[in-house]
Amino acid sequence: MEKKKTMLLDWMRKVHQLEYAHCYQSEYYRKIEKRIGISAFVLSTMVAFSYKFPSIENEWFNTYLFFLNKEYFLPFLLFVVALFTGLQTFLKPNEKSDIHRKLGLEYEKIRHTIEITLTKEESELNIDREILKIKKTWDSMNTVYVMERYFIDGKNKVKSLKKYPKELSFLEDIK
Repeated sequence: MEKKKTMLLDWMRKVHQLEYAHCYQSEYYRKIEKRIGISAFVLSTMVAFSYKFPSIENEWFNTYLFFLNKEYFLPFLLFVVALFTGLQTFLKPNEKSDIHRKLGLEYEKIRHTIEITLTKEESELNIDREILKIKKTWDSMNTVYVMERYFIDGKNKVKSLKKYPKELSFLEDIK
């Protein structure tokens, strides 16, 4: 019985790590979407008002910063706006952010189920049933990968809570 509870604690630690990792990944995509959207808005606004920009008659400026020259300025900005718009369209950071947010919430539900299972005084048979339900829920999730750095961040966050046993410490060494 004690080994099963330790296993559940280990599962809970893993689920908690994935919960944080998906939340961090969601924030990453949300920030990308916001940066691209704001950049495209600012640049398209500049394009809209570019006809009011005075021309600059400076040889150095015209040589090294030619794209700011009046005849190149508008096409250059339109190209950048098209790039940002294309990035938003094809990368779909907002959709990815939402997927990771939802997965984080699913992991949180599994973690709470494990917490409830661990705190109940149940018979061995009932704990086995709960373990199978938790495993079935976890196996049926449509998961997506998170960047390694966000997984490591989630792992460090959970480790800082100091409430889980050492990773896989419940398994005996095989010789």
